[in-house]
Amino acid sequence: MPLMKLATASIALMVMVGCVSRAQIDVPKVTPVEAQAYQHKVFYSDVYYSQPQANLFSGAAQQAMQPLGHIKLSRICSPAMTHFNQLLREQLPASSRITHDARTSDYRLQVEIQAHENRGPVYLDYLIAQNLTKNLLTFGVANEDFDIIADFDVQYRLYDKNEQLLFSKDYAVQDSVPHQAGNFDFGDRIFLPAQNMMKKYLLLTMNDFFVNASRPSPELAAVLSDS
Repeated sequence: MPLMKLATASIALMVMVGCVSRAQIDVPKVTPVEAQAYQHKVFYSDVYYSQPQANLFSGAAQQAMQPLGHIKLSRICSPAMTHFNQLLREQLPASSRITHDARTSDYRLQVEIQAHENRGPVYLDYLIAQNLTKNLLTFGVANEDFDIIADFDVQYRLYDKNEQLLFSKDYAVQDSVPHQAGNFDFGDRIFLPAQNMMKKYLLLTMNDFFVNASRPSPELAAVLSDS
């Protein structure tokens, strides 16, 4: 009988530390928006970020929007946000160009990303109760469970070279995907699915924005066509 219990416990241990159910976050391949107004134009991206202040209690004040270059970003959000121009490049015609000098641009894309959590717009939420039970049963060697949470707002504003607002649209992003990390997930491997989620929603919202901006209201159509 003790042998049977030992075998049962061994099987349970193997199940809990064996297979890892990592989240599969597919980064979409967006189609460039081939609008006439974007052909042979120069774009400048102006990206800002804000999150609540670190606070042990609820109701933490939201920090002021700051340029990305003034903020230390989390390992999850840093790849997509610090390489924002690469994501912007995927939205535009091949004939367009991206500049780092606003004075040489035809369009300025102002972006404001506001996280609702001080861990960032996308973060790993450690499931304490679930993991505590597994770790007690497996002497701390079980795979660890998380939820990958996306919870942020992103606002896009497109201006012409005369700083006239051409189009604006706001997006609220909310998503949650279960994720499991194994004992051999080191370095950025544990963060990769969450990094992909951040990239995914920046690509999708920006693509939707440019699609909609390319067919503006009649009063702005003339402005775009003359830009």
